[in-house]
Amino acid sequence: MRWVVTGGCGFIGTNLVAHLIEQGDQVSIIDDLSRGGSELNAAFLQENFDAHPIRTDVADAAAVNAALDSVGSVDAIAHLAGQVSFLASLEDPRRDFDVNAGGTLNILEWVRTQSPQTAVIGMSSNKIYGDLEDLEYEETDTRYVAVDYPNGFDESLPLEFHGPYGCSKGAADQYLADYGRIFNLRTASLRQSSVYGPHQHPRSDQGWVAHLMEEAVAGRTIHLNGVGKQVRDLLHATDLARLFPALAQAVSAGEPAVMNVGGGADNALSILEFFDWFTRETGKPVDFEAGPLRPSDQKVFISDNTRVSGLTGWRPEVSVESGLTALLQSLS
Repeated sequence: MRWVVTGGCGFIGTNLVAHLIEQGDQVSIIDDLSRGGSELNAAFLQENFDAHPIRTDVADAAAVNAALDSVGSVDAIAHLAGQVSFLASLEDPRRDFDVNAGGTLNILEWVRTQSPQTAVIGMSSNKIYGDLEDLEYEETDTRYVAVDYPNGFDESLPLEFHGPYGCSKGAADQYLADYGRIFNLRTASLRQSSVYGPHQHPRSDQGWVAHLMEEAVAGRTIHLNGVGKQVRDLLHATDLARLFPALAQAVSAGEPAVMNVGGGADNALSILEFFDWFTRETGKPVDFEAGPLRPSDQKVFISDNTRVSGLTGWRPEVSVESGLTALLQSLS
């Protein structure tokens, strides 16, 4: 297959580009290289796969059109380019909208007008469901539990966009769905949360698993948002990369695939449980302090993968134990 990966020098993009090339596909990369670590990922892809990004801002429609026109025939676009920080969206809401919503619309418009047979797989976010504060929770010694969702959240959760980031990602999600329906395109939107793995280059507000791991390895005091009982299901980036080719084959024109994607209940972990795991593995206690919650932070988000598994047969294969062990070894 012939792929374009926007944001192909980002964390998820780098893992996806490597996977696609290793399985024999042709890949063109579009990336503006603005995110910290993207230059390092670009160097990795160039050295190992002779892959070179077309430096393009997805918020610039003319530049997007020129970049995609230069590629030629395209079977599938993995649209991963985006502004990924909730806190950054509060600082610059317009840029957040231009990149996340506008960038997605730019990709869809090129496909609609120039290449309607091309599949478009975009990345949304669990943030489009809001803070989920209306649900019933129990609190244990180590985690919050969403009482009515023991197997995770499915797509029946009502959409409730919170903050500029939730709005821009929600708009992108709905544009992907609507262009599939209205213009008979092959589209998918993945509502994912905590992806981790190699090439991440984390920050405190993005890539929490790798960030906390780095801080714990260094022995620094970790300042938490909340008390550490928030739960996420961890999805390894190599597992997510395997999903894209399956979706490109499975998604049908006029039937948009909008779905939650994550590690599932078997790979769910709270921050406190992560600290316990780290201490068991290394013998080093984690020094941390509780603090105020972030705006609109969800107590729990665990994906029910029933819909995506039913469509593609995909399931996560990397256990949270093995994934965290590999991450720890890479930092030690």
